[in-house]
Amino acid sequence: MNGTRRNIRIGKRRTSVKLEPEMWDALIEICVRTKKNINQICTEVHNANNGKPTDDDVSGANFTSELRVFILGYYRAIAR
Repeated sequence: MNGTRRNIRIGKRRTSVKLEPEMWDALIEICVRTKKNINQICTEVHNANNGKPTDDDVSGANFTSELRVFILGYYRAIAR
């Protein structure tokens, strides 16, 4: 995968996420549209998909997939 790794926070936990540049651009655009920062969006995505407090285990590969699905879902909802 050709991607860029960035450090983010999910709740109080720091982790890194590797996404393609286009996905990072899309996520930043979502942040601008929703007036939230990347850490807030990532925490919301994690909590929505796991139903756990943010200090629980954060699995990098699974979370990256969840983030991609969130980005796709966001833009699909706009397209409808």
